[in-house]
Amino acid sequence: MLDNKGFDLWADGYDSTVGISDDEYTYPFAGYKDVLGRIFQVIMKKKNAVVLDIGFGTGTLTSILYENGCTVYGQDFSSRMIELAAQKMPGAHLYQWDFTQGLAEPLKRQRYDSIASE
Repeated sequence: MLDNKGFDLWADGYDSTVGISDDEYTYPFAGYKDVLGRIFQVIMKKKNAVVLDIGFGTGTLTSILYENGCTVYGQDFSSRMIELAAQKMPGAHLYQWDFTQGLAEPLKRQRYDSIASE
């Protein structure tokens, strides 16, 4: 299992790796776009939803939600993944924290319409 440093190293190539795996329908990301599409449809049923994404990575799902009017909160343990996601969502509330330690303190004080983890 990769730790946060492993994900930091993988971050710049992460989206292409996921895309290739999904396109070729191979492990570990076979069907990834379909799953994200379904999650997106459910969340978008509420206009301007407030969303928490735990382990948002480079922001593949959250950036689309953000572009469609959602207020995005997120937690990831990779600083590089957060940097990449923040470029896509400059107004999002993104925190570096390891979920095995629970939620980052600021995230505990919010209310969410939807919570996702992919």
